[in-house]
Amino acid sequence: MNNFYKFAAVSAFALICADAHAAGYQLNEYSVTGLGRSFAGVGVAGDDYSAIAYNPAGMTLMKRSGVQVGTTITQVRSKAQGDKGEKTDMDFLIPLPSAFGQYNVNDKLFLGAGVYVPFGLATRYKHDSFIAQGKTGVRKSELEVIDFNFSGAYKLNNNWSFGASAIFRRITGSLTSNLHSAELGGAKIGYSDFRVKGYTGTFNIGAMYEFNENARVGLSYRHKSIQKTSGKHYVRIDSPYNANPMIAALGGKYHSGADPELPASIILSGYFKTAEKWATTATVKYTLWHRFGVFPGKTTDKALLAATHKKNLDVEYRWKDAWNIALGEDYYLNDNWTLRAGVAYDQSPSRSNTYRTNRIPDTDRVWVSFGASYQKDNYQIDFGYAHLFFAHGRTRNSPEGDVDAKYRSYSNMLGMNFQYKF
Repeated sequence: MNNFYKFAAVSAFALICADAHAAGYQLNEYSVTGLGRSFAGVGVAGDDYSAIAYNPAGMTLMKRSGVQVGTTITQVRSKAQGDKGEKTDMDFLIPLPSAFGQYNVNDKLFLGAGVYVPFGLATRYKHDSFIAQGKTGVRKSELEVIDFNFSGAYKLNNNWSFGASAIFRRITGSLTSNLHSAELGGAKIGYSDFRVKGYTGTFNIGAMYEFNENARVGLSYRHKSIQKTSGKHYVRIDSPYNANPMIAALGGKYHSGADPELPASIILSGYFKTAEKWATTATVKYTLWHRFGVFPGKTTDKALLAATHKKNLDVEYRWKDAWNIALGEDYYLNDNWTLRAGVAYDQSPSRSNTYRTNRIPDTDRVWVSFGASYQKDNYQIDFGYAHLFFAHGRTRNSPEGDVDAKYRSYSNMLGMNFQYKF
């Protein structure tokens, strides 16, 4: 029985630490015009209301009150191969909706609100894949952080604008793994499921300087947040093994939780209209992942803690701060149509094969994107598409017992947005 619990403990342990990776999976997809230029110029481009989320000072660029709603459909595609030739893959779609509204009190004061997803995770393996049959038994990881953002901006003069946002966050997560028994030759006897949720708050501040109507730069800082979560840890035993009283007794419901720190980030963006019909945008983003060195986890499952010889489920991650660099170009075809394209380099905070997990086989990526907007009267429709090329990734010699595997991944994103100005 002690050998079984070693398997169960490692599985549950991996689920707890996966929550940190989920929270660490940062998203930018709350602007479809931004998607079309690989999110270059976010916050200062002035072509939608998403500055509320990126840099609230950029709200002053929208001369009319209005609302917008949109969504980006993200395809996750990944092929994994084990060291013995085993193979499995993932291929599914995830929607990322967003909505913003802005009211211009006068030509100096601007108020706005938005709802969007700044962090998220989804990985899904088949229940009988070689990843799910490994010691940690990884099957499914899903996590979503939703920001409810309330912003204000003030245009000091023709050059300077300032803004601030109060952000309320909600997090939900579900993390599932197979359980195996060493005493039964590694047979799958059930599964373990963590479900957590929680709330917290943070803030975003920004400034923008306009050299003239054709050139501007903006700087914003979004503060970290300590995401308090709590929930339940379910251990479910498959029916063939319920006849064994010792194994059946392991099934149950326990209290669980985690307090991951969602990182602070700094965004520097610029917009420069270089000719009558051309504009160049750029963004440099720096995310402070280094505080993710240790992830705190907790459970009331005393037998689990005894099996791992721990007082808690803290896990070491060794993540690094990461850069995102994007460059975009807009072409104003006529009074109705704008075309755009962009490229970006997105650095992963997980740079060690040992500390990369099967739940998040994340690596550096390169973005290539294009998009278009159609504007007439009071409305505007935006389209965007991006393809992400991921560097080949590997998990190897994980201290938590993840299966050694090689990953080849890519992602496609397709977004559509509707704006209406009053």
